[in-house]
Amino acid sequence: MIASATPAPPLVFKGRNDLVNQGVDILCRKAPSFLAILGAGGMGKTSLALYIIENPAVKQKFGEERSHFLPCDIFENAEALTQGLISIMGIMLQEGQGKQEALFDHLKATQHDLLIIFDNFETPWNNHSSRIDIRNLVEKIARCERVSIIVTMRGPQGPGDIAWEALGDESGIPQLSPATANEAFRAFAGPKVESSETSDSLIGQLMYELDYVPLAIKLSAYHARKVSLYSLTEMWKNHKTGMLRDATTQDSRSTSVEFSINLSIQLLHENKDSIQLLSILSFLPNGVPFWESNLNKMISKSVQPDSKSIMLLDTSLIYIQREGLRMLAPIREYIQSQSPTSQEIKDQLERFYSQFLEDLPENDMEAQPKLQLHINNIEKIFKAQLHNGHSEISCISAVNILDRFTRFHPVSLSLIDLILEKNKNMKKDDEVELKLKKAKMLRWMGRLQDAEAQVMSVKKCFNEEGVISQSEADILGRCFDILRDIYYSQNQYEKAINMSLQAQKYFKQSENQWAQANSMSWLGSIYYMQDRYKEAFEMFSEAQQLFEQIGNELGVAECLRKVGDIYLMQYKIDEAIKIMSDAQKQFQTIGNQMQSAECLYSLGELYRMQKEYDEATETIMKAREQSEEIGDKEGVAKCLKILGKIYTAQTQFDKAVDMFSNAQMQYQDIGSIVEDAWCYQYLGRTHWLQGQYEKGKEAFTKALELLKEFPGEKRRIGYTLLGFGRLFFTMKDFPEARRKFEEARDIFASHGQLGRQVDSCSQALADIEEAIQQ
Repeated sequence: MIASATPAPPLVFKGRNDLVNQGVDILCRKAPSFLAILGAGGMGKTSLALYIIENPAVKQKFGEERSHFLPCDIFENAEALTQGLISIMGIMLQEGQGKQEALFDHLKATQHDLLIIFDNFETPWNNHSSRIDIRNLVEKIARCERVSIIVTMRGPQGPGDIAWEALGDESGIPQLSPATANEAFRAFAGPKVESSETSDSLIGQLMYELDYVPLAIKLSAYHARKVSLYSLTEMWKNHKTGMLRDATTQDSRSTSVEFSINLSIQLLHENKDSIQLLSILSFLPNGVPFWESNLNKMISKSVQPDSKSIMLLDTSLIYIQREGLRMLAPIREYIQSQSPTSQEIKDQLERFYSQFLEDLPENDMEAQPKLQLHINNIEKIFKAQLHNGHSEISCISAVNILDRFTRFHPVSLSLIDLILEKNKNMKKDDEVELKLKKAKMLRWMGRLQDAEAQVMSVKKCFNEEGVISQSEADILGRCFDILRDIYYSQNQYEKAINMSLQAQKYFKQSENQWAQANSMSWLGSIYYMQDRYKEAFEMFSEAQQLFEQIGNELGVAECLRKVGDIYLMQYKIDEAIKIMSDAQKQFQTIGNQMQSAECLYSLGELYRMQKEYDEATETIMKAREQSEEIGDKEGVAKCLKILGKIYTAQTQFDKAVDMFSNAQMQYQDIGSIVEDAWCYQYLGRTHWLQGQYEKGKEAFTKALELLKEFPGEKRRIGYTLLGFGRLFFTMKDFPEARRKFEEARDIFASHGQLGRQVDSCSQALADIEEAIQQ
């Protein structure tokens, strides 16, 4: 019976080498060791124990005959455990000798190191009528001088007062990493699952849904041997944990996720309050952050959440992670299918999160980390309430607050879509407000066509030619403002200028001074991108004055930053650093993380221009961190590009190529074609400096192909041609170099404000003549 219940080490075992090595290190110390492998069901505790005891170092220390594996799920009490140990150790009882007496005589008499593995120890340990006897048995074994113990069990700590050394973190052994989960899935699924971008995406999404739990990965992969990945994802959507079983064998803890979860639920002994708390926690994807202070605020104290949560922790149905109570996704899905959260509890959760959003700090940089911990819960509760026909007003209020945080635009967008879908009879003003918010979010996320369509659907409802009210003028001004953003991001500057002028006209009519000043500032940004620095400076100054009149500190700081960018482009380095540092401090104080990062990009570029490379790198890394925190892909790409320039200046060309390539892919992903081309220009220049001329030619050619769609980008086109010419000059292909230099010179000259660049081309042409004469 014991032999048939003892498993072999699994053939597929991924991502646990560090834990195996840690366990081996603990066991191979001189003194007896007590190793606890803890965690939820399905995390691979038994597999980990088997690989540890199969390690050559462990085998050498304990030998084949002194390593004893006891599957404790078939033993209910101390007497049965004792009999199991006697059986696997081959101990013969003397006449009149008791079982425990024989066991301990054998353990104390051994002259060699001996290892006992108690697998699935939660079964006897949670038999409360026998716990004292079991505790005494294990603690006595631990006192035997030559005996080491491994225990695998569900729960946050090992049994008894033994100095257990636990693998993993505070919640036990962790889930697999995303990359390892994908690898394990493919190994279980076999050759039927081919590698491709589509399959990688489908597998990655499914692994995320399964929370990277090893047993769930294995059982889902078995289905992939018979059905397509698309069908598999549909099976998960429709059947959830019901599909996570091996239909070819009887359900057990290793062949069915639901069976494994039920084993943990049975440990609660049908405690109704604990089951109710499980139902509540299973509803929350983020769990309960800072649970000791938040749990009682979220739900009625009649559930007695504090004491019941401790009981749930003992079963590993929930775990603590960074002061929050969490539940693995497969467990959440199963609990919800069996014990759905009541409407009364959902109402309580809605009230908690409505107040939570109202109480967020005004400083975005303080508020965002707090919000990040709860954002999936917020999305889940408000969507559930909308689906049930509740809480339109509180959901709109939530969207208005979330609108501050660009990182969470996807959540806000999904809520807006559901509000519009479920509330066909809402007030027109509310509908327009939501649609314009949606358009701005779509533009920020790079979905430009969708954003433009959304704006036009609002704009067509108003007669621009007739007499309109102030509120209607304000709406039209906002429509043109968003359209300007859309065209600006596509480098369609003339269209963007027209939209900005239209927006200012309507904002002036609506007497919205902030919007008018903001539109002026954006017009300055467009002039800046066209290298029309004088006009840009005038527009920023005018906007700054208007912001000062209405007391808008953020607007003033934004204008300061943009003036700093002009100084940067004019190589007025000292003035640029001073004004940019002042602006960055203001944004930091206000809590505007995106604008603070913008200042840091520019400061990093300024330090690079001064050859202060360490300072430049540190500043850009800080900017990158801030951009990643708010989900600003364009900001991250900008940081990568500047890092590439820093590495190029330090002749670290391989690192530079890596940075420019990553930036190029980011820009391509968000549809920023001009910046995409500019990264190719940098790649061409870097390959030229490396002496990799063919790669350089390919990169310059690609840059020019992209830029030909944007004839207004004279400065960038000119610089790309100039760089291309220098590459040909180095290759001594003087005719081609001359053609590129002449083309660049003509492009710069046609701009009208790039005289210095025209001179550079003339000097390059003179260098060709001198080289030919030599």
